[in-house]
Amino acid sequence: MPRQRRPPAATGALMAAVGIGAFVDAGIFILLLLTSSAQTVTWWVTAVVLANLVPPVLLAPVLGWVVDRTSGRGAWASALLVSAVCAGGIAFLDSPAALVALAAVQATCSVVLSAAAFRLLPTADGMDEHRASSFAVGIASVAAIGAPPLAAFAAGLGTDVAFVICAGLLVVAAVVVLRTAPRSVRVDVRGTPWHEVWLGSRSIRTVAVLRTFLPVAIGVVLIASMEGVAGVFYLQAVTGSPVGYALLLSAWAVGSLAGAVLTDSRRFTLGPAASILVGGFAVAAAILVEGLVAWAPVIAVVFVAGGVGNAIHNVGIRTLVYAHVPRDQQAQVWSVAGAGFSAAAAFGNLLGTPDVLAPARAVIVAAGVLGVGLVVVTTGVVLARGGNLRPAEPVPDPAPPT
Repeated sequence: MPRQRRPPAATGALMAAVGIGAFVDAGIFILLLLTSSAQTVTWWVTAVVLANLVPPVLLAPVLGWVVDRTSGRGAWASALLVSAVCAGGIAFLDSPAALVALAAVQATCSVVLSAAAFRLLPTADGMDEHRASSFAVGIASVAAIGAPPLAAFAAGLGTDVAFVICAGLLVVAAVVVLRTAPRSVRVDVRGTPWHEVWLGSRSIRTVAVLRTFLPVAIGVVLIASMEGVAGVFYLQAVTGSPVGYALLLSAWAVGSLAGAVLTDSRRFTLGPAASILVGGFAVAAAILVEGLVAWAPVIAVVFVAGGVGNAIHNVGIRTLVYAHVPRDQQAQVWSVAGAGFSAAAAFGNLLGTPDVLAPARAVIVAAGVLGVGLVVVTTGVVLARGGNLRPAEPVPDPAPPT
């Protein structure tokens, strides 16, 4: 069946709510960094960063289980409202400890938002798994571009005012979700043993296709994070100015948006596994060329290609989970996978810091070689096992009990 090019108004409103959530979530993190950096003790910034990383990683299996085992719409709207309370609390509380605690709660809510949107958005009228994935990747790219300057502009009005604005937008998004999000089928939690909280982790270990391709996805996050830190120093040296560095980052963002549009078109026929490998190879190759050729025009071109590959890769990992995980476990698996991505990003930031392993340019070259090698080896293993990279049929949901 051909996709509807324009979703119904209710679905459009739900997509707008997803966009608001993405922008506000990214903006709140920037505002938290600005607020914590104004404290007299500098390690409050580190505390905020850890608060945004550690609780989501530790609680991801439980949070995904909650979304799968309760009303996804209720969990989605509740997380938005709790995030709004956190943003409002940060605006009116001066204690650094309270700021870090609220940051941790807000970051935990972000896991619920991601899991609920992952599970419910494809079931909205006019949507499917592929289109929802393309939209999610595209809006994340737009938020990554637009949220930091918008947050900085709002902070110019006063960080307290900026947090209040964020809280108001989150309340609006929660109302929209309550009115437009599809109703998920409520699972009978009375017969659900608590050990099923770990089904998401178990699925990743036991489903062969996830065990094969998730390491590639985590590896791509790792090398991209390494480049993200080392590139701050290397690209400014190549371009000679912060403006040139920003323009090169914009080239990657332009490619990501183009890739998100491409994956939503009828001409895009790559299956999930092929998307992960092709997109991951493009990301790694772009990083490798960046390190080998220290000339801004060449880097700009490969960054556009790398951004396209980044979007294809991200859509591939999302559609892989949709295709191979039953619906009643999708939020759990996605939450656990997201925790793995977050941990890889944190480790990559550490490894990418110049002179921890090597100078910035050497780190970028090493990241590119590691990524290319990982994709090539995985492709070889899949083909040697007689696997194919064609699109997979979705896993049927279990039949309801009689």
